[in-house]
Amino acid sequence: MREKFIPIDDALIERVFQPLADTISYRIGLDRLSAACFCTDIASMGWILSQARGLSDAVLGLDASSAFLRLLLLLLGLVALAGLRTVFRRLSRANRANPLRLIMRPHRAVLLVMLGARLVNPNVLSLSGMADVAMLGSAGVALYLAACAARPPERRACAVQQPA
Repeated sequence: MREKFIPIDDALIERVFQPLADTISYRIGLDRLSAACFCTDIASMGWILSQARGLSDAVLGLDASSAFLRLLLLLLGLVALAGLRTVFRRLSRANRANPLRLIMRPHRAVLLVMLGARLVNPNVLSLSGMADVAMLGSAGVALYLAACAARPPERRACAVQQPA
């Protein structure tokens, strides 16, 4: 599985998300990690919307244990997305190579499998199903944008002096 996913992952980064990151940077002025943070914020809103119906049904049904577990799940998801956003912000302040391309590969693989499984499910047409797909899609875009390398600096031609 790992050997089959690596070429797909690299192709998605190089052919889809690197040009997207360059376009966002050129047209809007956001660097790739700021755009990834924005996508993480959208994923957080999608997560809240996807969990709202189940939580409100549990509260209206006066099912305290189910309401507590759904609230706990909601908060756990929000903490995970906030932690991902924190990683992106810390990396944007660091002046070193981007480690997220290799480190986040398993996360991207699991997220793509979850997104594919969610799209196969016929319950996507509900509001919570669409919000769940939006959350997974936004989180996936955030992970891929963060994995893109920063645009390399332009090379300047310099005259090389020959020793006499």
